[in-house]
Amino acid sequence: MAAFPVEPGDEIMLVTDGGKMIRTPVEGIRFVSRASKGVRVFDTGEGEKVVSVEHIPDTGASENGNGDENSEAASPD
Repeated sequence: MAAFPVEPGDEIMLVTDGGKMIRTPVEGIRFVSRASKGVRVFDTGEGEKVVSVEHIPDTGASENGNGDENSEAASPD
């Protein structure tokens, strides 16, 4: 079992003892009430168990990789 705080822009990565791995955005996991039986993030094989969960925080990096979504590419002078 693992528990840690996450934000909507974050992702989590789960790894099973059978070598399956999934990386999914937190926004893709539905929220349910306390009385529920839980939420299935992905199916594991017969007897397979999740052995690791990693929190991947939203770094705010944009598509161009410089972390500033509003910046423009510098033009050569």
